[in-house]
Amino acid sequence: MDLLDVLDTINRIADNRNGREITGGSVPGLTESKSGQPLLPARTGESGSVLPGSFLQGDSDEHDTVFVKPVPGSVVYCDLGFGFIEHSGIYIGNGRIVALERDGRIVSRTPEGFTKGTTAFCIYVSCSGNHAVGSREAAERARDKIGSRRNYNVATDNCHHFSYGCLTGDFESSVVMLRQLKAECRETLGAESWCVWDHGNARELLEMKRAMRKAAGEFVEKRRSRSV
Repeated sequence: MDLLDVLDTINRIADNRNGREITGGSVPGLTESKSGQPLLPARTGESGSVLPGSFLQGDSDEHDTVFVKPVPGSVVYCDLGFGFIEHSGIYIGNGRIVALERDGRIVSRTPEGFTKGTTAFCIYVSCSGNHAVGSREAAERARDKIGSRRNYNVATDNCHHFSYGCLTGDFESSVVMLRQLKAECRETLGAESWCVWDHGNARELLEMKRAMRKAAGEFVEKRRSRSV
């Protein structure tokens, strides 16, 4: 798998998450993209593509080889675009996540619904060591908000802002970034690590992610060697 395969794969995953069929293709198990407007370009230009370091190496607190089940009140998130942006929510039990969506609705989703329309490979769960941690108060606050609306704004009132409110009870904070939410999780839940929710085909997708990271890293190294 080379970098062109990496970018094509992202588009195919996005197509699948949007309800399009996956039946085979140049990357095992995936078809050619059927979307007229892919979320990421399928081919790079002469200068190549820039991929953020979080995709190449992963965040230091993310553990892609440890699989857990969330507990009520666990904070969960998924990567929407290789470290450029993430989506977070609160696990309330029975396989449901409550999150603020871009249209301002606060909804309860399955893991598949939570990642629908994204290129996420997995969902990360707040953990202490290798064990999921959560807050029943956070789960209750999240459950109470289902069906209500907020004036969504990506810069001032987004999903991380909502998740922080569920965790602390403060829905008018200035928290709008994942790193701020993680800091509160460390303080409130003792969550110093983020492990993978073991559901669906998460293990297979992570194998693909590791292959893609390797291909992207090799691409970067080749470009560096050419520039020397």
